[in-house]
Amino acid sequence: MDAGLTYIMAMSCTIPAAAGIYRYKRIGKKFHPFIFMMLLDMLIETIFYLSIKNPALGRFPQLAVNLYILINFALFLYLVHINNYVGKIVMQLLFAAAMAMAVFNYFYAGTLFKTFSFLFCFIWLVNLIISIDILSRQIMALNEKLFNNFWFWVSSAYILYNAFNLLIFGQVFFATTGTSNEKAIGNIQHFVNVACYLFYAIAIFRIPAKKFISPQ
Repeated sequence: MDAGLTYIMAMSCTIPAAAGIYRYKRIGKKFHPFIFMMLLDMLIETIFYLSIKNPALGRFPQLAVNLYILINFALFLYLVHINNYVGKIVMQLLFAAAMAMAVFNYFYAGTLFKTFSFLFCFIWLVNLIISIDILSRQIMALNEKLFNNFWFWVSSAYILYNAFNLLIFGQVFFATTGTSNEKAIGNIQHFVNVACYLFYAIAIFRIPAKKFISPQ
């Protein structure tokens, strides 16, 4: 795939990030962690772009992506917790497990400057399970139209993203590194990312505006 097209597709994360900035003050605090997640995505994609343009950054992007996945996971857990989809104890246990997996991955790899593949797979699995649960609740319990529901769009995108990464892209870590299949899978992932970011942008515009109480 052309490098220019790859970069444009990677930076599709700016669409939901821009939508989030636009709507930030108009929506309730329960949805703010999701906006931070979109901004974090934009930051990590920018770091990777700069690393391509500036080889002097060396292996810093690998360290950045390991920090990114942990912070992103913490924000996701907090998001689903404050919206009553995951209890506080479960949230804490899952993040503690992710930290333990990160420590294990560090000792396994022997360095911080290598993608923590086991950590990624663990987080993809947890996110997938939580997202399936959230989507099932929307379908079974919601009275309003699904297409007008923030959680419908977000959980659908998360199922697509995490299922693809866990079942297909995860093979890059363990089986196809350095082969022609790695490049093909990577190209497909770009299209999956674009689809998910478009879903996220739609979801942000489905967040109800918070009610402002006028002074009396």
